[in-house]
Amino acid sequence: MTLQLAAGSFFVFMFAMVRASAWLAFCPPFSSGAVPLLVRTGLAAALSLAVTSQVTSAHPGQQGSFATTVSSLSTAAFITGLVVQAAIGTLMGFMAYLLFGVLSAAGSLTDMTSGLSAAEVFDPISGTPNPVTANVYNLVLTTLLFATGGDLVVVKGFLTSFQAVGLSAHSVDLVPAALVSEVGYFFAASLEIAAPVLGCMFLAYVALGLLTRSAPQLNAMSLGFGVNIALALTVVAIGLPLLPGAVNTLVDRAVTDSLGILGVHP
Repeated sequence: MTLQLAAGSFFVFMFAMVRASAWLAFCPPFSSGAVPLLVRTGLAAALSLAVTSQVTSAHPGQQGSFATTVSSLSTAAFITGLVVQAAIGTLMGFMAYLLFGVLSAAGSLTDMTSGLSAAEVFDPISGTPNPVTANVYNLVLTTLLFATGGDLVVVKGFLTSFQAVGLSAHSVDLVPAALVSEVGYFFAASLEIAAPVLGCMFLAYVALGLLTRSAPQLNAMSLGFGVNIALALTVVAIGLPLLPGAVNTLVDRAVTDSLGILGVHP
């Protein structure tokens, strides 16, 4: 059996494969160390095949003409195109990684103020030891992504980048502003999620300080460690039902902003 593949289709597949591989290397939950490299490679190839079929068969006057154009590129232009695709995939994946890291950062703030940061638990998703609350938030995020179909929304957003701008997006004018906006949102959202625990910890420390000042013989600060941990876990447990809404917001923003750097507004 002989397999024939047009040169244009092969080059389109290579461009899409590079962008998809770079995106999967950064975008959670696919970038997790728990996902084997072979699985990520197969997923990147599957996405690239879908994109290749779409680009080479749709709208001859628009995206279909790209398959013909790219097949006539010089070696230098082809390599430059691969680098551009890798940069686009990396930026889109990094935007999603930054936003999905909001819950982990909020958990780290909670652990730092409550005294739980000294106890670290191995995170099977990232493959690194994390504080207790940060680890729980990571697990909740991953579970909610797959349970609510958020992973499919993220993949659909990535495929939309091919439908909207194809494989020839070279503009970088929107990248600096987008990155600044994402970093600011990362810190603001992390503080917003951790704010109830931070507020309770502040009040607890003030109360323990006043109690120690008024009755030193009680040695209230020796009890502070256990009180702070119990209070933090209580507030975290009360706030858990609010996490699905936060995850949905993060998924929507991850898709919108990752497309926004390409000038696409879904």
